Amino acid sequence: MSWFSKLLLPGRLRTGPTALLPARPDPKTLLAVAQLADPEARTDGDDILAGGSRIQPPVELTADVLAKLGVPDDDGLWACRIAAEGPLPVDFFDKSLAEGIAYRLGGWSLCQGEPLDPAEDAGDPLVYLPAVPEPEEILPVLSEALRHAEAVDGERWPEGELIEGVVHVPVRGGRVADVYAGADVLVTIEEGHRLPPAAQTRWPYLTQIAIARVSPVARTEEPEGEDADLAGTATGEAADGPAEGVPDADAAPGPLDAAAGTDADTDAGSDTNADTDAGSDTDADTDAGSDAEGADEVRAALLVRAAVAVTLAHALRGIAADSRGFQLAEPADALPGGYA
Repeated sequence: MSWFSKLLLPGRLRTGPTALLPARPDPKTLLAVAQLADPEARTDGDDILAGGSRIQPPVELTADVLAKLGVPDDDGLWACRIAAEGPLPVDFFDKSLAEGIAYRLGGWSLCQGEPLDPAEDAGDPLVYLPAVPEPEEILPVLSEALRHAEAVDGERWPEGELIEGVVHVPVRGGRVADVYAGADVLVTIEEGHRLPPAAQTRWPYLTQIAIARVSPVARTEEPEGEDADLAGTATGEAADGPAEGVPDADAAPGPLDAAAGTDADTDAGSDTNADTDAGSDTDADTDAGSDAEGADEVRAALLVRAAVAVTLAHALRGIAADSRGFQLAEPADALPGGYA
């Protein structure tokens, strides 16, 4: 069992995809999560076989091992290494398997020495379809599922046609077959994809499938980061420090440095410091509130897109999945930590 060696363990975890979990997963829970990616996943001794990959049993990692891996966690984690069975899995399925397990169990993934928090990027929900749906088949479903667009963006979609609140853009050539847009959600139909394990179980007679990708409509009118920096410069907000000719507050002499300092001056300085501390606390609370509000908006937008994917899957006899190929039975399944 050289894999458990203190010397070999960090190196082996770095090279292959690994799910780093905050707690030891229950074997039944781990199998249930793997079956979301491959319905035919099964146990093989202490391992789990899924989609041509072997999920090895969890091993506890102490702080010193995590430090060698470059993972910032002092409390310890449990590692489930993913090893390919035979040739590499199609479309790096072993990597997406590690990320999907970590996403649902509230952990990290590690591949080629790079730790990743999958919850920071949920990706776009997908719908696996046996064939590209005809517009008259999918448009009524999208008209009910999407918030309606008011008009066609002629610059972006010169060939777009507004039908019952949905912009339909036929695409000629390439993998993309059709594009459908509502007010804030874009559905892109792509054809000619190889079958992931979930689709192979449903349609073993097919060699290729179509995929509907549900993404947010890009808002190109919002300024990019560089434009925002230029705007800040125009208003006199320097990022690196005070403007030229303005003394730094820390370098300016305070009341105690004056030749004729008084108790009143000292008390005034104390009050000013107290106000400054209170202001700092308020700013911190404001930032925390803004972060929480932003996270809630991201979750809500993800739930909207996942609901569209689930609706399409039911109406078109497809399979709703997340960006890593894990099936979605309901929209809430797209949120991180659902099995933690």
